[in-house]
Amino acid sequence: MENRALIALALSFAIFVFFLYFGQKIHKPVPTGAPAPQAEVKPASPPPAAPPPPQAARPAPSPPRPTHPSRDITVETSLYKAVFSEQGGALKSFELKKYRESMPFTVLKQFNLGPVHFEVERYQDPEKVGAQPKQLVRVKPGQGLPLAISWSGEKLKVPGDIPYQASKPALTLQPGQTASLKFTGVSPEGLVFTKNFTFKSDSYAFDLAIKVENRGKQPQEGQLDLDLVANYAGEETSRFNFLGFHASVNNKIDQIQTGNLKKSKTFVGKVDWAGLDEGFFMTAMVPLAAPKSVLTVKEEQPGLMDLVLKTQEKLAPGQDTSLTYTLYFGPKDLSDLKALNLGLDKAVDFGWFHFLAVPLLYILNFFDKYVHNYGWAIIILTIIIRVLFFYPNHKSYKSMKDMQKLQPKVAKLREKYKDDKETMNKELMALYRTFKVNPLAGCLPMVIQLPFFLALYNVLGYAIELRHQPFIPTLPFTDIVWLADLSTKDPLLITPIVMGATMFIQQKMTPTTGDPTQAKMMMFLPLIFTFMFLNFASGLVIYWLVNNVLSIVQQYYTNKYLT
Repeated sequence: MENRALIALALSFAIFVFFLYFGQKIHKPVPTGAPAPQAEVKPASPPPAAPPPPQAARPAPSPPRPTHPSRDITVETSLYKAVFSEQGGALKSFELKKYRESMPFTVLKQFNLGPVHFEVERYQDPEKVGAQPKQLVRVKPGQGLPLAISWSGEKLKVPGDIPYQASKPALTLQPGQTASLKFTGVSPEGLVFTKNFTFKSDSYAFDLAIKVENRGKQPQEGQLDLDLVANYAGEETSRFNFLGFHASVNNKIDQIQTGNLKKSKTFVGKVDWAGLDEGFFMTAMVPLAAPKSVLTVKEEQPGLMDLVLKTQEKLAPGQDTSLTYTLYFGPKDLSDLKALNLGLDKAVDFGWFHFLAVPLLYILNFFDKYVHNYGWAIIILTIIIRVLFFYPNHKSYKSMKDMQKLQPKVAKLREKYKDDKETMNKELMALYRTFKVNPLAGCLPMVIQLPFFLALYNVLGYAIELRHQPFIPTLPFTDIVWLADLSTKDPLLITPIVMGATMFIQQKMTPTTGDPTQAKMMMFLPLIFTFMFLNFASGLVIYWLVNNVLSIVQQYYTNKYLT
């Protein structure tokens, strides 16, 4: 039975590692070669019975093409500053005012101790060092811009960088305002492209209405493409820094991390939303009133991802077609995304225990409203969880203490029936029943608490609320950076080392079964966990550290007063 208890503990640890490293739901897209569906086309007015006069068949004249150099058109709200280029009517820059690219640290010294790496940094005032706002347009000079549209047909190809005429030189929205910005472009063959953007002052989402008119003399049949591009070249990906494609097609979530796309992938069906993801932020396109679409994602160069929504069109002279989209450029804030009611909240995935993670995140946000510090909010949540598990933990400690008291009797039975395993197991089970001891009770609380730990692991690593949130930003009496960002590792490795020490104390306080080999094996767990936690989000380490301290207090109280 002691072996079973050890096996149960080992299985608990194995489950922990499995969920930690393989428990994320990464879905592989299913490529398909189905042809692109035709979008709904608005037919021209039906011709009269008699042949129409020449004037009726003649399409409306095209608007004049821009004659001035392409301008940059700035759209500014309290949340972001967007810059559109008239060359293509596409997005050139999109800066988030409430988020920064990185924390304003200055590295003083770096240490590399084999696999362990840490830095000593100095914190600086963001205003003094000019920390840059978060930029969501990730392209390099000469590459295509996001939200460019192009036309591709057998007779005619219109690139996405034709000149457009903007309706306004700039647009600034005051709180509570909604405003529009229109771009009009004309191809030499008479195709007129109109892109009408509608912005709201209090939202990262904005609308795009595209209208294509054939004012030429020849019918045109082709494919209208709306592009979303990003360049991740040279950037490192990790569990907490996903870079790549993210979409919901036919109610199925698909992800492709940059660097893993060997050839283009095509999806056909109902595209709920599709975008490019970078962990804490995303850019996404949501087709409206389109029951069926064709979506293609490709990576022609390492790190350069191109996402294209395709629509097949057929336009006679004088005909036009319209498409509408909602676009989102902003943080992956679960509350904001749910409020949009577009399904984008599914892009925030906290793993297999998402159903636990979301309430835990809301509780953290609730506490932060009052203490104004996510570090203290994590500590309060840890205490609450510990109180909820007080009784099962107490039963666990008591069971382990009772097992320790039975060790002399267990040793005698093993010696007496060492040549008869079946009889020995029966006698051991009878002994445990007589003294009402369950050898597996010591492991049960760990198994029960494991889902909460894994849920918090994802919340504290992936939730945008924790990004750049400090607990104790500098070491006391110094300007050396310590816990200035709860979503990243402790730069000085202090908290994981202290956490490992508390686990060692726990092991020393835990009653043993008397088997020296098992005791030595258990003593390795603090060392293993310490190395695992070196690169974990510091918020998660704080949770585990406080949980260990409370566990030591409860175990001491149980051992001294309740056994």
